[in-house]
Amino acid sequence: MTSQFTEEELAKADYGKDFSWEARAQPEIFDPVQLELFEASFLIKFIDWWNTRSSFLCFLNPLLCYCSGHEQIDADDAYVWKKQVTNPSNEKCPQSMKGLWWLKYNHAPENLVTIFSDAEFSGTFNEEGTDGYGEWTRPLRNNWSRENAILGSIFSVWGYKESHKVVGRMNLRDGICTVHEKRGEGLQVVYRQNDDEWWKIRYRGNPGEDGEQDVKYMYKWLKVLDKDGNRTKHWDDYVKWVEKPLPHKNFGSSWFPFWAWFLTSRQVIENMIVPNRKQIVNFRKHDIPYKSGAYNTVELTKEKHS
Repeated sequence: MTSQFTEEELAKADYGKDFSWEARAQPEIFDPVQLELFEASFLIKFIDWWNTRSSFLCFLNPLLCYCSGHEQIDADDAYVWKKQVTNPSNEKCPQSMKGLWWLKYNHAPENLVTIFSDAEFSGTFNEEGTDGYGEWTRPLRNNWSRENAILGSIFSVWGYKESHKVVGRMNLRDGICTVHEKRGEGLQVVYRQNDDEWWKIRYRGNPGEDGEQDVKYMYKWLKVLDKDGNRTKHWDDYVKWVEKPLPHKNFGSSWFPFWAWFLTSRQVIENMIVPNRKQIVNFRKHDIPYKSGAYNTVELTKEKHS
């Protein structure tokens, strides 16, 4: 074992093992509790700046996208992601974890992301991603789409900083990863259900603290494009969510800033989880850059229209 891995990889494996993995069990059913627990503040209901399809302050979106290097794409265009999913930034990524993932039921303005393909992995895990321990780090900058609305544009600027990263421990033997944040290393945990589905859960407390079993919110990571850019069984469901109208409207939605005044908290968050028809994204640069919906080569243009 020791001859197969470097000292750094073995140290990262020990770091991955050194977590209370047994403190919680994988949920038996998926239950997005935030739909019931969410409480819309006065500021959210008073001015519509949170809606995924809001036009509030939309004149600022181009400027914010320029500052963050983002560009606009059609949310249902699978082809624009092909170069990204077929060229992962780190070949150490386990095969089963490569691809493009949809953050279904996520009420933050983030939508599609090559979560693992553009992560750095270090540890003693196997190629299939079914065994081993270690650490993973994922920058927020590239291949992470946001909604084409003011809140999504703000997130794009925030995520552009090199210091902003997702960091976590890996327990691939049990199919569990953590996602670290400043408030605690054990608050956010992702559970593998199968090769195309993980469940992201945010608990109220770290292991050993009050609320360690209480779920604050949860959503799904669903693989919509595989490592070769092929559409998975979840792609059609994603497109339906993109194409459907907002579930809750009234007079002036979404152009009138105060249109959501009479919405309930449940209605507000149900609007927040519906993807925008347009996404903004900072694609990781390759030898063949992405330009205006097509790659700038004859070969790939033919492939797109074949």
